[in-house]
Amino acid sequence: MGAVLTTRHLVAGAALGAATIAVAAAHGRDARYVEQVALAANHVTRVLAVSRSELGLSGSKRKAQMKTVDGRSCAVGSLFAFDVDDAYAFDVDEPVDVTVTYAPSLTTAPFAVAWDRNGGDGYGVSTDIQPDRTASFGRVTLRLDRARLAGQGILNTDLAVGARNQGVLGVCGVEIARSSTTRAAVATGRIHLETIDAGTSRVVPARVGLYDVTGRIPLPATDAVPVHRFADDARLQWLNRRTFWASESRQAFYVNGRYDAALPVGLYDLIATRGPEYRLARRRVEVRAGETTTIQVPLRRYVDLPSAGWYSGDSHIHLMRDEPADMAVWGQLAAEDVHVGNLLEMGNIAGTYFKQPAWDRAGQFDRDGYAIVPGQEDPRTGMRGHTIHWNLKSHVHFEKEAFFQYDRVFERTRSQGALTGYAHLGELFNGRRGLALDVPFGLVDFIEVLQGGRLNTDVWYSFLNLGFKVLPVGGADYPYFGPTLPGVERTYVKLDAPFSAAAWFDGFRRGHVYVTNGPFVRLSVNGREMGEEVRVARGTRLDIAADAQLNPDVDDLDRLELIVLGDVDARESANGNDRIHLQKTIVADHSMWIAARAYGGHQQPQFTTVAHTAPIYVVVDSEPTWKRSELASLVDYQRAQLNELLTVPIDPNSDLEAWETGETLVDQWPQQLPLLRPRIEEADRRYRQLLERFRGTASQR
Repeated sequence: MGAVLTTRHLVAGAALGAATIAVAAAHGRDARYVEQVALAANHVTRVLAVSRSELGLSGSKRKAQMKTVDGRSCAVGSLFAFDVDDAYAFDVDEPVDVTVTYAPSLTTAPFAVAWDRNGGDGYGVSTDIQPDRTASFGRVTLRLDRARLAGQGILNTDLAVGARNQGVLGVCGVEIARSSTTRAAVATGRIHLETIDAGTSRVVPARVGLYDVTGRIPLPATDAVPVHRFADDARLQWLNRRTFWASESRQAFYVNGRYDAALPVGLYDLIATRGPEYRLARRRVEVRAGETTTIQVPLRRYVDLPSAGWYSGDSHIHLMRDEPADMAVWGQLAAEDVHVGNLLEMGNIAGTYFKQPAWDRAGQFDRDGYAIVPGQEDPRTGMRGHTIHWNLKSHVHFEKEAFFQYDRVFERTRSQGALTGYAHLGELFNGRRGLALDVPFGLVDFIEVLQGGRLNTDVWYSFLNLGFKVLPVGGADYPYFGPTLPGVERTYVKLDAPFSAAAWFDGFRRGHVYVTNGPFVRLSVNGREMGEEVRVARGTRLDIAADAQLNPDVDDLDRLELIVLGDVDARESANGNDRIHLQKTIVADHSMWIAARAYGGHQQPQFTTVAHTAPIYVVVDSEPTWKRSELASLVDYQRAQLNELLTVPIDPNSDLEAWETGETLVDQWPQQLPLLRPRIEEADRRYRQLLERFRGTASQR
């Protein structure tokens, strides 16, 4: 099989025959590709062909196959996960040797081994192994340092072997050998932990890390909040490098305010926090044999945004619930101080994932100021992007014969009073095409401009500069992107009423919004707030004030910028402070939109600490808020996106679940394109009309 994916490989490549069985998911349909494979491996109870390992290796969207080489059965695919027999090794801390036998003739790329590891990121990934093509079979032995093998990988697996660069690997056998050097705990004691909001003295949920002197985190007790990660049940959670933390050990767990556990005796580093509005707490804890150590950890606020009416939300979370009042889901969101969690049922042309148990008010759960609200990410394709619909009365999913007609879903969800938009920076999965088609019809309330540690403003600004009002949102897309945590990217909304999910959505509709993964920002123009219009006569003075601050436990504040029609109009540096105030007066000689943008010190292509407000719209003498110098080129850009819909062939591999959707997408796109053509042509006409209107006003000046 070549390295280039084809529809045949995606769809017909599932021919594993009797060697494959379906793998049951713990909480509904698993959004990952998972199939069990009959492969020779000692001390291993299961071998899975997968698309993700949850141990630092990712696979392709290719299904696996079984092939025979010189009489030996080999599994051919991109990524395989191995469940080590717990009777042989479970929760150890020692070097383990893994020997991989592979078929070079079936291997198109270097491969690596990943494992459940103590300390650090919680997993290890080997250096890349170059296939040896001098024999029918290659054989390589790797020593995995500090192997834990406690089932932290996908569906409680311990190891993974995967091809790099979306390649293919033919695995013909795996052998595991312990060094048996793990030292058993000599004695144990107990801890009783309480996490307290220092301002209210109430016991509150929190994220906690507890590390011994080697950096190892003991497996959490059943008192810890169980976490749903896809279809996995876990209590340890990975903390990627976008998640602020005070330890090089990057695993933690959630507590609902109290936690009791038995631990080996010794000294521990205890860390606790609950989102960027709180200071991080850290202390040394000693556990003594036969004793209970009681610890109260006061969590002190850096800032109290709810007292000023600002409440955080996450636009994009995928968590399955068995019932609306799922206390595990609630506990995870409350521990991250996410006041509104939009739990999105996720659809593709073949069906849905992350099922929600109920809709409308029956599907919401609100306790102590933290609300879970069902929504949907559906429709979604790699041809025209992924859509988000918030605060639904019922899920709207069209059958495959109408799946590309997004406008039908938008109109149906909007009739329920839902808020609608596009996910993934407006960019991934060709969302720019879908936006070009749907924005001119007034169907798009928001674009998810902050995600994965990136702020992408290009697509968003292009619509703002054409005079369209589109709001920003930020969302983690848990458990994708890294993995990530709920609230790593978040949307703050100012409420004009006591907190409720309904009040949060009402505040969002008014545009009182900013997105952030760290800084907190404010903006006003002549006393008006984000999302509002300031209607003035030409020559009116505009008094602009912006503020930014950043919890120093998250990052150092770097600068605050004033953005006018997409350009930086003013800038203030923090100069070592955690707060910035920017004030400027300008004369309104044309219509414009104005926003504020703040940066922390971490500014890398893969992760930037940043915040961005919704615009304030300054309307001068009723003129549109166009960026006149670029309007013609912006119209050309949107028309080019529409033309791509008409001319670019569908790529089934651009779909996130291509192993199950590829054949259907290829079949349905040419059938549905003629149905979309009139709407594409109408959108194109609207862009041309906008340009003609602009040229007409320009000639009158």
